[in-house]
Amino acid sequence: MPGKTRTPTSKERHARAVGVPVLAEGTDVSGPVVVKALAGGGGRGIRVVHEPATLAAQIEAAGAEALAAFGSAEVMVERYIPAARHIEVQLAADADGWVMALGTRDCTVQRRHQKLIEIAPAQTIDAAFAGRIERAAERLLEDTGYVGLATAEFLVDKERAADDPEAFAFLEVNPRLQVEHTVTEEVTGLDLVALQLRLAEGGSVPAERPGA
Repeated sequence: MPGKTRTPTSKERHARAVGVPVLAEGTDVSGPVVVKALAGGGGRGIRVVHEPATLAAQIEAAGAEALAAFGSAEVMVERYIPAARHIEVQLAADADGWVMALGTRDCTVQRRHQKLIEIAPAQTIDAAFAGRIERAAERLLEDTGYVGLATAEFLVDKERAADDPEAFAFLEVNPRLQVEHTVTEEVTGLDLVALQLRLAEGGSVPAERPGA
């Protein structure tokens, strides 16, 4: 049946368990939300819902579009952030369980939900706020056994004060070296491809945080 909502994923439960806020909502909501196709991307199967009375119909519509595009009608309901910045954190994790953030990137400038510009480090948040997001990103990978490079993605709510616990929220972790990695290489001087290979061979994360 189109429009089936899903329960919180294991990554969302893990994020909450380590104190990282997430956007996931149930269907009993009072504020604006986003309905998104769980299996999709590129903006397909997305609906912004401002009136709770229309939520069921929008879930049905998003599910139908998702089923046609991706073969799955499962959707997620997330808190809507109208004034958001899209912030990424480059991460490195080694076999000893050490995780290090290698800096932030701002990829807010997009067209049709595809990134156009990557800025590193993110210029739209101050250093202290960036540090909070980096520590949150590190907690997501700690104790998971993950080894290699990864990118954690967050939305920053620019309408909230930086010290608000919900000023940012976790979106996802991409467990791979993304094409955007070259932007981080330019500002840190690190060869991330070489680092990925070193980590795969049992090597360690950098001895010092970039920019420290």
